[in-house]
Amino acid sequence: MTERTLAERLAQLRVQRPSPPPRLAVEDRAGALARWFGARLELTDGGATVVVERRVPLPPEEAAVLRRLPSTAYLDTETTGLSSGAGTVPFLAGIGVMDGNALVLRQLLLPDYPHERALLRRLCAELASQERMVTYNGRGFDLPLLDSRLTVHGFFVEQATLPDRHDDLLPVARRLWRRIVGGARLAEIEQAVLGVRRGLDCPSSEVPARYFGYLRSGSPEPLAAVLDHNLQDIVSLARLDATVLLLRDGGWRTARPLDHGGLALELLRAGDVEGAEEVLEHAITRTERTDGHRLRRMVTRLLVAAGEVDRAESIWRDGTRAGSLEAAWSWIEVARLRERQRGDLRGALDAARAADRVLDVAFALGRGGGMDDIGRARLVVGRRLRRLRRWVAAAERRLGRPAA
Repeated sequence: MTERTLAERLAQLRVQRPSPPPRLAVEDRAGALARWFGARLELTDGGATVVVERRVPLPPEEAAVLRRLPSTAYLDTETTGLSSGAGTVPFLAGIGVMDGNALVLRQLLLPDYPHERALLRRLCAELASQERMVTYNGRGFDLPLLDSRLTVHGFFVEQATLPDRHDDLLPVARRLWRRIVGGARLAEIEQAVLGVRRGLDCPSSEVPARYFGYLRSGSPEPLAAVLDHNLQDIVSLARLDATVLLLRDGGWRTARPLDHGGLALELLRAGDVEGAEEVLEHAITRTERTDGHRLRRMVTRLLVAAGEVDRAESIWRDGTRAGSLEAAWSWIEVARLRERQRGDLRGALDAARAADRVLDVAFALGRGGGMDDIGRARLVVGRRLRRLRRWVAAAERRLGRPAA
């Protein structure tokens, strides 16, 4: 058999390789995409944009609270990559705005790369008409990517027209629900808080591959699930915005699930100190011991900052009623308040002695947790007792009194 050269073998492979399906012309692709989704095709000097418009009714209570807000755009983008690097392009931008009791969604779809300028201009026009913009991880992904693409195309004027107010709900969701739900992905939060069940949803990790599949084949079919995914993201974003507002307005009293400590932080960020105190004091009596200690620490810090040391001590003393390790830690906090806020060394020493006695009881009754927990508490109480005894003795000597 005659040995073939490398060039001959490569030529044979080229002949045998099946040719790819013919790609539609750029103009035909945009029209086909619009017809597939029953959408509007907008043509400008920058290219073509496919605009899919949908209307989704919202629950009346949520719609009512959203109507009170400044005009707001709920933004979510789908991109050709999972990073915001220079090579990543947004091929779908969904914007939701309130209209009566419904959320009107406009999904701007990119027919092909040459049309990106048209999509970006259309997106900026939508956002510029609103006073506020809401995203989920927009500070970490959507906005840096949008800024990058606008800069690449020299759209500095359009960049300057974007809303000044941008609220990213991801940090809010982390504060309010992550400790309870176990995560803060939008799919996790919407399921636990809103009761949303997506069913056969397109995972975010598959989104770029679906767009590339469309570019190769010209068939819009792979993008249908992406548009549905994007729509649900925006609807959930608007409903979460309403949920947070309802919680701030007092809905936290019946809300489940909810991290009351996180809500208190959220209220503090909004400048509502009294509301934060009310949330924490309400939650302390309705939570587990370990979480109760965390909440007591938060509310007493607020009270001390407001000069209400008596209320702060009263809250810690409420936690000393059970003979447990948590009660011992509560006595330690009472001692700390008396020493640092009142300058009452003798009162602080009495509280430290009470903590020592409670530790004995907790250990005897088996309420002290593990030996490591008991040992750590013993060390803290022992150090505080020794220090306070020295200071009280020194103070008594200066006054000519017998030491405590």
